[in-house]
Amino acid sequence: MGKFCASCGTALNEDAKFCAKCGSKAFQSNESLQINTETPPETVKSEQEIPKTMNNTKNNPPIARASNDGPQNNPIGMGKFITEYINQSLTVLKNPKQMLPTVVLGLVWLVLALLGSLGINPLPVRILSFLTFAQGGMFGGVLSAAGGILGKVVVAAFLNAAIMPLFQKKAPFSGIGGGIKGFFGGLAVKSITAVAPLLGGVGASLLLYTFMNSTQSLQNSMVGIIAFVMLLQNLGRQGGFLWGLAFSAANSFSKGRTPSYIGVTRCISGMTLGFALGMTLSAMGLRWCAWLGIVLLIAALIFVIVSKNKKEVAAA
Repeated sequence: MGKFCASCGTALNEDAKFCAKCGSKAFQSNESLQINTETPPETVKSEQEIPKTMNNTKNNPPIARASNDGPQNNPIGMGKFITEYINQSLTVLKNPKQMLPTVVLGLVWLVLALLGSLGINPLPVRILSFLTFAQGGMFGGVLSAAGGILGKVVVAAFLNAAIMPLFQKKAPFSGIGGGIKGFFGGLAVKSITAVAPLLGGVGASLLLYTFMNSTQSLQNSMVGIIAFVMLLQNLGRQGGFLWGLAFSAANSFSKGRTPSYIGVTRCISGMTLGFALGMTLSAMGLRWCAWLGIVLLIAALIFVIVSKNKKEVAAA
């Protein structure tokens, strides 16, 4: 019996406890079979379009509803989502072969660190250090080290996503083409309400880029390039950690309200643009990412307040 998300129809692993696309709780039942991954959520008929006799027939179990406005049932909270995501990620330990790229990358980091401590830093070593983000978090204190560890996790995840599909005879990073379309579609805004998630995404990614690349140097900007590519893939697939985190965070901070899919798309498009902007500033030697990120987050908050006031005035 297959396991599917009741909100968006995404196929799930048998041990999955939540949907990585929309953050909703996962379950396995006959009802889940009513949604097929070959049929996108937008094609699922609403309850109003289904004849009442069909809903009342015992031989026809109820059809789970989904729409482009987001999941119909509440996703889990952000804390629980992150915990479950980590637990699911740790299942890779059950298959040592899936850890091979990460082990190799760790050995490369170790060798490069030893060469650096010995003062051996020719051009090939510098190029390899740039490509592997080897120097990330090595300078700048505890906060820089924490950001460097997060950056190395991102690089390792990218390497696994690039290599493991090849062993399964699958194309790595499928969805990049759709991600590019989604990226430009997310940048198209026509109202104040639409501007807020876009600016918020840019600001958040600039701060995240600063955290992972504390020196904001071009040497350590590879983590920004990798994040940019991974975000494009997330946009193309409309699923993954960021999508689930967005819905679960909204559930935690807005008393069960969930954002629309277009709102999440704009936010992730903004984050994609933010990492591109961060890399550009690093290439220009300008360490403005942190301050610019804070300014944009404040601007996004102002837009949220303004749009909320306009809705209240219109309602009155």
